[in-house]
Amino acid sequence: METLKELRNLDKDDILAALGLQSKRNAMQMVLPIAGIFGAGVLVGVGVGMLVAPRSGRELRDTLGQQLNTARERAMSAVGTASEEASAH
Repeated sequence: METLKELRNLDKDDILAALGLQSKRNAMQMVLPIAGIFGAGVLVGVGVGMLVAPRSGRELRDTLGQQLNTARERAMSAVGTASEEASAH
């Protein structure tokens, strides 16, 4: 009787895992990790490029501050736009 209850609790992923298989991933599950790694690589590349650039420390700090403020403003704008679109639907 316990075995029958256990069988009823199995889902598709459990059965596939028992067979050594897995569900096919959709496009978003494949793209998001790649986009995250790419974004992290871009940030590291920009950071290294700025650190080896021929600028004084003060100029570098000023430039970094300006760029961070610009990025923050863009992110806040994107969040605001997304929340307006979500509330409209």
